Amino acid sequence: MLVSASLAAASSQRIWDFAPFSRIRRSPAEKGAPANGHPLKVDSGALAQALGDLRLVVKSGDEPLFAPAEAAVLARALADALAQVQPGEDLELVSTSNRGPGFFNATLGVTARAFARDGRLNLIVRDARLDFLYQYGLESRMPELSYGSRNAAGTAALKAPGAELRRPDWVILPAAALAPATRPEPVPAGPVPAPAAAAPPVPRAPSQSPGVEERLRDLKRFREQGLITEEEYAQRKQELLDQFIRSASPAG
Repeated sequence: MLVSASLAAASSQRIWDFAPFSRIRRSPAEKGAPANGHPLKVDSGALAQALGDLRLVVKSGDEPLFAPAEAAVLARALADALAQVQPGEDLELVSTSNRGPGFFNATLGVTARAFARDGRLNLIVRDARLDFLYQYGLESRMPELSYGSRNAAGTAALKAPGAELRRPDWVILPAAALAPATRPEPVPAGPVPAPAAAAPPVPRAPSQSPGVEERLRDLKRFREQGLITEEEYAQRKQELLDQFIRSASPAG
């Protein structure tokens, strides 16, 4: 069940940094906005599922607004922030991830404003695919970001199965999407059979070099930030790919 957290234990934490170029920040609610239903306790696993279901409308159709791993880590930070933010505050978030199925797709950000009303989570997306890392590499500082507004619609167009769309850029997740599903345990009709013997473990396939994908993404980010040259990037990328091929090849 979704329940309000105690107002007595107000936290002094203001910012949640949860990934590179990704954070949630408490800020004063927009001028004229009614009081929010904060703080609020939500289940981070259920929230990750709800965020992972959000789709962004693009020219070719639609695609996930957040990558699966991104939605999981964002949900944990957002659940913690919602449990501490106060009624007169909103949450401003930026979440940056590799956008696409391959290793070397663009790393782009999503900016949004989040707040709870009546036990439901409101998410207003401002920038769905923000390309700011080049500017960061030049200036070594985050640019000024916008986070969505109750008063002015942005350009993002969302699809949200099972949720309400107040505007194309404004989705409202129901309380049921923020709490874990509860299913009654079935009552056995007769004697409970003895558990079957555990099956022997299935041999694992050759490892696919755990960590190579993350290292390639880090390498790409270093190049975008100007921390390494194009030549250093190409050389190290080839070394990592060679390592991947060697580890995936059968012995002998």
